[in-house]
Amino acid sequence: MFIPMGTVVAVCMIITLVFVNRIPVLSLNRITPPVILRVIGIVTGAAGLWNVLWYALRHPTQFWGLMALGSGLLMTLLSVLLVLSPDRQPAMLTPVRPFALIGLLGFAITYAVGIYRL
Repeated sequence: MFIPMGTVVAVCMIITLVFVNRIPVLSLNRITPPVILRVIGIVTGAAGLWNVLWYALRHPTQFWGLMALGSGLLMTLLSVLLVLSPDRQPAMLTPVRPFALIGLLGFAITYAVGIYRL
C-alpha cells in the first residue's frame, strides 16, 4: 500500500499554510520550537522542489503539471520562511508573504477537491 504523491504534496501545502501564516488563531509558528520549524520547512521545501523539478518538468503542458509548477514554487518560497530564523529572512519575502499564502491556499483547495473527486 502506498500514499499517492499528490496527497503528500497537498498535506505539505496545508502544513506550510498553517505554519507560515501570521493569523494569531491559525498560526502555530509562534509556539513551535525553531528546530521543529526548520524540519517542517525542509520537508515542505523538498515537497515543493519535487513538485517543480520532477512532476512539473515531466508534464509541462498538462493541467496538473502547471499546478505542480505553481504550487511547488510557492511552497518552496514559503518554506524559506520556516527554515531561516526571522532575522535572517530576506526582506523581499515580507511583502510577498500574504500573496504567496493566498496563492498556495488556492492550489491546496484545488488539489484537495481533485483528490476528493478521485
